Amino acid sequence: METEFKYNVSDPSIFDSIVRNAEINKMGIDAVETINMHAVYFDTESMDFRKRGIAYRIRQEDDRITATIKWDVTVEDGLHKREEFNLVVNDERFAEAPDIGLFISSEAYDVLYEAAGDKKLRRTICMDYVRKQIKVDTGRSISCISLDRGTICHADGHPVPISELEIEWYYGNEDDFIKLASFIQNKYSLETEDRSKLQRAYV
Repeated sequence: METEFKYNVSDPSIFDSIVRNAEINKMGIDAVETINMHAVYFDTESMDFRKRGIAYRIRQEDDRITATIKWDVTVEDGLHKREEFNLVVNDERFAEAPDIGLFISSEAYDVLYEAAGDKKLRRTICMDYVRKQIKVDTGRSISCISLDRGTICHADGHPVPISELEIEWYYGNEDDFIKLASFIQNKYSLETEDRSKLQRAYV
C-alpha cells in the first residue's frame, strides 16, 4: 500500500524552506538526495489498464530500473492511497518491451491478467523529472518529503510541467504522518493535488 499527500508547488524553493525548518531539520535521517527519473507507462491498444484504474510503469531512477504496478486508488483532499507492487528489473531490454509475466508470483499479476489477459503492451505516456527528497523521523512515523520538477509528455503530444511536493508515509503511526503533512501544508499554504502524474497526462 502506498500512502502519500500530493501538493502543487509554484515556487520550488518551498522544498528548501521545509528542509531548513527547525522542526523538520531535526527529524532528517539523511541528507537531501537528488534522483533523475525517466518513467514510461504501458497499456494495451484498447487501454484496458486505464479503464480499470491500473498503472504499469517502468522507471529508471539514476542507474536503477524498477517496474511498478498501482491499482485500487482512492484520493481525498490530496491524500492518495493505492495498492502498489515494485520489482527492481535492471534489464534495459525488458524496459523497452515489458509484459505482465514479470509479476507472475505476486497478486499484481492477477490484477493485470484480469484486466488485459495476454494482450501485447505498448508505450503510452513518458515523463522526465528530477526528484529532491529527504527522509524524516518524528519518533512515531517515518516519511519522505520530495519535490518533483520536470515534464510529462501529454497523450496529445504537448508538454505538461511537473512541479509537485509529495509527503509519503513509510512506517509507523499513520495519524502522526497525517499530522506532519498537515503542519507542512498549513505552514507553507500548499494546494492539494488529487490527480496523479499519469492522470494529468490525459486531461
